[in-house]
Amino acid sequence: MIPVVLALAAGIELTAAAAQPAPLECAYTPRGGEMQTFADCAWKDEQGQIRLSSPHLARLQFDRYGLAGVYVAGWYYIARDGRSAAVTTFDNGPDPFSEGLARSPIGDKIGYIDRHLRMTIPAGFDGAFQFEHGLASVCLGCREIADGEHRSYAGGNWGCIDRHGRFATAPHPAAGYVTCAP
Repeated sequence: MIPVVLALAAGIELTAAAAQPAPLECAYTPRGGEMQTFADCAWKDEQGQIRLSSPHLARLQFDRYGLAGVYVAGWYYIARDGRSAAVTTFDNGPDPFSEGLARSPIGDKIGYIDRHLRMTIPAGFDGAFQFEHGLASVCLGCREIADGEHRSYAGGNWGCIDRHGRFATAPHPAAGYVTCAP
């Protein structure tokens, strides 16, 4: 306390070091290249969103919807303007959009995002599959299990949701996922 008072009395300006976000390693496919890993290319902002440094954002190979897949301790879709959304891993890459939606984990729950990276179906499921014919199989109370390099779900109550997140079939106990037929 005394050094601060003396410094102020002497007219010395004290400033706190600005908190710098911790740099993160990322992997992506640069335009015209193959998947590469880069040190210190990303960070998490105050809201917990992944952000890429400008040089790395400029190197991304965006799809026709303006999105690129980037791995930063998990898969994310990054928009041209730098916005990001976490997505589940599918076949060693970001979950592809199926019928315009991709699975997006928030904490330990799964929801669905659209190609504008908006959460269109809130993350409230313990397990979820891709949409097919307007429906997706989801579970409440299931647990993820490892099956070699693949993962699946066991137990819980399974049902089918529509593209608005409404249950088309009521959740019911099942050993594994249920097939959702239109």
